[in-house]
Amino acid sequence: MQTHIVQIGNSLGLRLPKALLSTLGLERDSLLSIQTSAGSILLTPLHRPRSTWQAAFMADPALEPENLWGDMPAAESWD
Repeated sequence: MQTHIVQIGNSLGLRLPKALLSTLGLERDSLLSIQTSAGSILLTPLHRPRSTWQAAFMADPALEPENLWGDMPAAESWD
């Protein structure tokens, strides 16, 4: 697989082939770690630590809103 260095505004960048992005599960705004070693570039996907929390919370059927007021009537007036 090959790619070219391209002009992006005042910078240079790489375009990664769609097949490579799909294989690694990367999409727009994905975070990558960049390292160099012996004339090579190593790109490593970084996963946001909390990226799966919302799905995990939504999948838990036991989650119910807490009743912080106990048995206090909800329609009680504070006037």
